[in-house]
Order: sequence, then C-alpha cells, then structure tokens
Amino acid sequence: MGTHTQMSKGWKGGSTTRWRRFRTGILARDKSLCTIKAEGCTEVATQVDHIIPLHMGGAKYDPTNCRAACAPCNLGRKRARVVEEPPHRRVSNW
Repeated sequence: MGTHTQMSKGWKGGSTTRWRRFRTGILARDKSLCTIKAEGCTEVATQVDHIIPLHMGGAKYDPTNCRAACAPCNLGRKRARVVEEPPHRRVSNW
C-alpha cells in the first residue's frame, strides 16, 4: 500500500504536524479500512472522520471521537446536514 493520502479540501483546520501524526495513528488503528461503510464506500480509508463534529463540541484529538473513513463516506457525512434537537419549549401552562 502506498503512502499517499489525501485530506478533505473543505477542512478549514488545515494540516499540522500534530494532526498528521494523530491521523496516521487513527488510520493505522483502523487498518486503513473505512469504518463508516455508507453507500458508495470505497473501503480504503484516506481520511479521519470526527464522529461528533467539532462544531458540535467533538474533541479534535480524542481517538474515541475519530474513525478512519474513505473520502466518499467522510464527505457524504459532511453533506448530510446534522441537525441538533431544538430546545424544549413549553406548550401549555396546565
């Protein structure tokens, strides 16, 4: 298997030495196999997916919040809008 890997072009966080090391560890842990396995999966993981997205409070460098993903699965998750539950609203004053 080659050492060429790619990152999502939409990732605004950029790449740092710390991220590249962390990412390599996650890909090795998951044996470079996509763990999402959605429709269109290529099975070869080249990216790391944050299970709980960063904008929803997910931890960037927590290995339990990360998993290996192929580009179609990872980018597909980003396109599928994650919607948070609205806050509870009182309906009546009984």
